[in-house]
Amino acid sequence: MLKTFLIPGVVWITGLSASGKSTAGKHLYDNLQDIGVSNIEILDGEELRTRLDRKYGYTVEERMAVAENIVRVAVDKIKSGKLIIVSTITHKVAMRKMARERIDRFMEVYLQCPVEVCAARDYKGNYEQALAGNCDNFIGVTEPYEVSARPELVLDTSKLGIEDCSVILFKKTLETFQKAPLTVQCND
Repeated sequence: MLKTFLIPGVVWITGLSASGKSTAGKHLYDNLQDIGVSNIEILDGEELRTRLDRKYGYTVEERMAVAENIVRVAVDKIKSGKLIIVSTITHKVAMRKMARERIDRFMEVYLQCPVEVCAARDYKGNYEQALAGNCDNFIGVTEPYEVSARPELVLDTSKLGIEDCSVILFKKTLETFQKAPLTVQCND
């Protein structure tokens, strides 16, 4: 298999909890690896929180600090030639704007999905706790998600299955970050 390198940058996958961000990110990573792309890495917001310099809470200010940390890590990895797939809620337009301003090549992917659908998918019980009033700052329940004016891609994960979303995301990523058209060798 030929090695394929994509232009360094960020695919920033955002949306409500349980909208499919981590799943979409993992599928994109796997699909890119399948065609020989080797300069990719995933930064999952929830997983990255466990590796930060301290424990962060869930206030808007703490969430902004986490977003700044994600951007810092992504920028460092981009400098080493990586295409980074970020999966994180980043519910404020200001958070994504800050990321876009600090990252030269930035593709925002908004996973649109109604709260009711996300709540039905939530195997951790977080929505149940939030809807019962046990969470102060739960995005989509007690704190609104602000949709950007023009994300590069919007996927309605309540209407499209993961396979369809994966194909669309894969194609858009190649279109945005590929240096030259992909050549495929066929043996006839």
